[in-house]
Amino acid sequence: MGFLDFFKKLKLREWVNIGFFLVSLAMLIAGSVMLAIAIASEPPMPPYYEMPTTTAAPTIQPVVIFATSFVSGIAWSTDYTNPNSNSFKTLATSISNNITSAYSQNKFGTAPLSTQINAFKQDNSGVDFYAELIYPDTTATTTSVTNALSSLGYMTNAFTSSTSQCSGLVPPVQGVTTNPTSNPSNGPPVTTQPMNMGAVCDASNIALTNIFLVDVSVPIIGTLDDKLSKISAYLNNAASLVNLDQTNGWNNQEFRLVVYGANEPIPLGRARSQNAWSNVVANLNSTVVNPVNADGHQLTDALRFVYNNYRTLPGVAGNIIVIADGFDFDEAQSSTTIANALKSQYFYSLGVILMSTSQAQQGIVQQLASNYAYFYPIDSVDYLMNTAVLQTQAQWICSAYYPTAAPPTPPPTRLPLITTQGTTTIPNARTTVNPLLPPIAQCKQNVLFLIDQSQTLLLNGGYSNSIQFAKNTANALSSYNPQTTFAFVVFNGMIVSESSQYDNLPTFVSLLSNVPQSVGTSDVTIGFNEALNFIQTKSQYNDDSVTSLLYYITDGNDYKGVIPNVYNTTLNIRSQMQTQIVGVDLIETTQSKNNVQKTIQYGVYDGNAQSIYVGVAQPSDVLDPKVTNSTNYQLTCKDSSNCYVGLTFVIETSQAEGSNYVDVQTRAVLNVLSYYQSMISPFKMSVSMIYFSAPDNLIPNQSGQSASLFDQVTDATAAINQLNTTVFSLGAASDLQLGFSLTASSLRNGYSQDNNMVVFFARGAYEKLSNCCPDPSADAATVRSLATVQGVVIGPYSSKPQLDALTGSNSIDANSIIGTTSLDTADNRATVAKQISDAILPGINSFINNQYCPGIPEFVSPPCEDPIDTLILLHADDKNNWNSILNFTANQLVPDLLGATGSSSTRALTTSTPMNFAIASYYYLDVLIHADFNYLYSPSDYQNLIKSITFRATKGTATLSTAYKKAIEIFQDGRAFASKNVILITDTMDISDMENAFSEHDAMVQLVGGYTSALTISTNTIPGADYQININQLNINNKYSTRQLANSLTQHTCTYLPLQPPTSPPVPPSPTLPGPIPTVKARNVWPDITILVDTSISADNAMSDLLFEKLRAFLDILLGKYSVGEKGSRFTIATYDGDSVQYSCIFAQINNYYDLSSCRNEQFSFFSKTHQTYRNIASALSNIRQNVYENSTSGYRSLNENFLIVFTLGSSSSQFSQELSNIQRKGIRTIAIGLSSSMSNTQLSAFAQSAYMVSNWNSSYTGIDTNYDLADRIYQTTTKKRSPSSSNFYANLVYIVDQSASTYTDHTNIVQFVSDSVTPYLLASTK
Repeated sequence: MGFLDFFKKLKLREWVNIGFFLVSLAMLIAGSVMLAIAIASEPPMPPYYEMPTTTAAPTIQPVVIFATSFVSGIAWSTDYTNPNSNSFKTLATSISNNITSAYSQNKFGTAPLSTQINAFKQDNSGVDFYAELIYPDTTATTTSVTNALSSLGYMTNAFTSSTSQCSGLVPPVQGVTTNPTSNPSNGPPVTTQPMNMGAVCDASNIALTNIFLVDVSVPIIGTLDDKLSKISAYLNNAASLVNLDQTNGWNNQEFRLVVYGANEPIPLGRARSQNAWSNVVANLNSTVVNPVNADGHQLTDALRFVYNNYRTLPGVAGNIIVIADGFDFDEAQSSTTIANALKSQYFYSLGVILMSTSQAQQGIVQQLASNYAYFYPIDSVDYLMNTAVLQTQAQWICSAYYPTAAPPTPPPTRLPLITTQGTTTIPNARTTVNPLLPPIAQCKQNVLFLIDQSQTLLLNGGYSNSIQFAKNTANALSSYNPQTTFAFVVFNGMIVSESSQYDNLPTFVSLLSNVPQSVGTSDVTIGFNEALNFIQTKSQYNDDSVTSLLYYITDGNDYKGVIPNVYNTTLNIRSQMQTQIVGVDLIETTQSKNNVQKTIQYGVYDGNAQSIYVGVAQPSDVLDPKVTNSTNYQLTCKDSSNCYVGLTFVIETSQAEGSNYVDVQTRAVLNVLSYYQSMISPFKMSVSMIYFSAPDNLIPNQSGQSASLFDQVTDATAAINQLNTTVFSLGAASDLQLGFSLTASSLRNGYSQDNNMVVFFARGAYEKLSNCCPDPSADAATVRSLATVQGVVIGPYSSKPQLDALTGSNSIDANSIIGTTSLDTADNRATVAKQISDAILPGINSFINNQYCPGIPEFVSPPCEDPIDTLILLHADDKNNWNSILNFTANQLVPDLLGATGSSSTRALTTSTPMNFAIASYYYLDVLIHADFNYLYSPSDYQNLIKSITFRATKGTATLSTAYKKAIEIFQDGRAFASKNVILITDTMDISDMENAFSEHDAMVQLVGGYTSALTISTNTIPGADYQININQLNINNKYSTRQLANSLTQHTCTYLPLQPPTSPPVPPSPTLPGPIPTVKARNVWPDITILVDTSISADNAMSDLLFEKLRAFLDILLGKYSVGEKGSRFTIATYDGDSVQYSCIFAQINNYYDLSSCRNEQFSFFSKTHQTYRNIASALSNIRQNVYENSTSGYRSLNENFLIVFTLGSSSSQFSQELSNIQRKGIRTIAIGLSSSMSNTQLSAFAQSAYMVSNWNSSYTGIDTNYDLADRIYQTTTKKRSPSSSNFYANLVYIVDQSASTYTDHTNIVQFVSDSVTPYLLASTK
């Protein structure tokens, strides 16, 4: 069949199929062409055999992210356009490895499976690259990729579409640089070195001197060794961040390390390579830099050391980075003066990383830095390796200033710290033995059932139900924790029956079933007294792992009216016995409920175990399992029974709201405060009140429209009274941003709250005016991170969706509750306010009930870092209170104030310790000082001292006024720069002394400044108290409440309010000269000295950069002894090895001490030449003779005493005796110092007339850098008076030789002597 016949026989359906086939074929061909074009434009994919395989590969959902990035510091090469070139592959591999390393610490999610660099493009001062990153799952996002690449210093745009990436190949936006706008002609050339892995910027071709000043004082938090270890890691990483070579020598970059804070500043060395720098940093350990555990800071001394010793050189950028762990406030003026001189006279850029939370320290130290961008405060050394800190300090180095006119000022920006999670106070999930069990299941319990066997309960069946309830409860508690034990006390008008001890469940049930019955009227005092005795003698109430419970089962009748007599017993059970009481009312009436709740002190939040109340309508209801279960879920173990919460109310008081709506908000808040009145206390709840409308001066001269009415108040009556009597003026705007900002500030000022809740009343809408009301989103997000927020939308022109978004809640719609109700009458406003508060309460109750606070709170961390002189004033009228006060002060307050997490209890305080103490007790017109501010005891000694103070009864009125007056005298012995703060703990405040106390407190504040915190036990308001906590009892057995009290006092005491001195005129800048000239002793002669230092690198005894620093340190010791100048000594300093000599300075250049300082600290350098493995002494001496002693321009003074000091590492490669004689003939005395353990004294003596061997010169602890004896010996030798040298006059020498028979045999020796003796002299007919 022919081809045509085949087509003729095709049916319609077959023609359709063929049509589809042809279309598909056409599409396939077109796709192949497009694919070929794409492949031709892309680098080849790696071969398949390079991809690893596994037998059971998991199913993944790969995600591809396309990135466009910029890398600075890479010079463009045309090879980068060719994907097959070695240059392209090298740079692509380096970038890919860098990206992989960015994911090594799991900061940015899962690492990419593959990183493909597809193209490079030329850009200003760098290169753009276009990458394709393949990730194994959907956790990778454009944001995470941008963050990962940005952490490497790659400015990045990321896309999920290749089209977006390739559209125009738009390069990433480049950040603002902080480099000077222009450099002098001797500035650095443009770099040609590719960026190393992890480099942030490029300093590889900048002529640079970078000086690290490191504070090595003992830290407030943590140990010195830990601090130095983390600083060492930071320093070792510094060079790589600025693209300096990690294997070879650097290109004219030098790092120096100086430590301070232990004693005098100590230079640890200089380096021009990573290996040398690591060796310098290795010395940063406590045994070397701070063996005495000093805790001062002395930053002024460190800056002065740089000022005196290190000068910037033309063409070399100078940068100082201070790693400070604190600041001594008495140095504020001196450090500022020197820092300004370093910046303005030497043109150093000065960056400071301050590891302190102190706002006062930050305010002073920031002024020392070049500008805002050169100051980075962090909380502790743990943040030193934070990516943002590393990037910032790298930019400081790369942007170092050159010694030219005033450097440019970069914009005031600072990279934020990189954090992995936000701060939140939302409560953690409960962790129990079993999530289905109540919290009480986590601990063992001693459970005592106190059962009322009154005649009424016997008759109505209530007693039998009580017995069964006790058995059911015991069975449930035992099932939670089998170690729980049980006991009972049955009473009416007497003790009917009781257990002999706490028994296991079977024994308890058996004994309880056999309790006899007797008729009698119940006396609650009998039952509670026996319960107290039983718990005290037979329970494990004092064991932190055991929780004591008391179930009181009764009908609540008090026929004898004795319930008030049981209050103290109940308090002792709750406080001293640390026992939680459960009151079970079997026949609940209004009267019985009131009786039972008073008996068990229900609703009392005094820091003791909180009581639980259970009421049922009839006795049989108590057997309902729901009653047992709900009761058990309210029980808490001893260490998790208290959560302290903060409740903040925010109301809008704008004109848009109007006075009626503001009144409704106020009444609703008052209702809520009244509901929680018993809970508002120092141990359970604090309340704050904020109102907002317009910012200050929105209308001219109108302020106070937005503020905090009260903050963190724990006195419910005071809060209610203040809100009741406040009339809010209406502001002209609704500044929501200001409202959220004030709320955030209030929350941050909270001291001891475990968690916070905010009830935010507002319309939700706000005016976007030119001078008011910016977007509140950022501040609202901050508030949400600090607290649980509940919005309440109220007022006209409102926006519930807007308020929902800002508060993160489903706002309560108060407008709907109000409806059409007119707000013109007070009664109507009160009615709707009650309805609104009723809608708010369930949310607050849920928040409170969901709190879970296991364990005793930690001490305040970080502790106070400002200098505070704290006077602790103690008094008690009651001996028991006195003992409790001493126990609390010694065991809780003192460790908290000092920061128990970081301070050693046996190390004495110093004047540099942030917190110093004075301790006094006061009585009637008398004050006893137990320790003043000069004692400086150790924490443990302060604790022992406080515990040893005996109780002294006060005869008459305890006069606080006398104590305030004495405080002035005590504070005057403290530190001038410290804040003067008072902590007062007392159980009495007599009204008769109130006025005098106010007067004396005012006098104290005016004379010495200060801040007063008071802890009062059942007493009145303290005159002058800035912060006061009122409690009914100081229960030292409740470790949670005492720690909470200590934390509150500590946080408030850490308020830095020093007495402000009168304003003084500005201090003029320091003189141009570096610093004071060392004081020298008068000597007979000041010689000129030439110092020649061997820098050869022979295999047996090589000089190195670190060893060279030891010689520099020795010269600092030696040369500081001389008077320098025209009428004193002048110096030539040079290095030699091989056949060459390198001069650091010559006589003519040394006109004063500052010239000499610059010579030995800057020009005198190991890095000034390439070093040889041998030393040609003859060549070196010849060079010195010709260029110094015979050169008319060198400044050589032949009539002066002259010395040549030669430091040598070993023997010469040539004979040098003739050259040495040539120098000595000029009257130049020579001194040799041998720096070798293999060189003999005979060999060394050939170098000079005087020789000193220092074989251990390179020792870590006894090397030449600490050899003060050698320096003094040279000094004494060179400055003593001598007869004039024979080189200074002409003479004819006549030798008379005895040639008698007796001397004939010595003739040869005589001839040799004469020959040797005339050799040093220049012989001629005229000489």
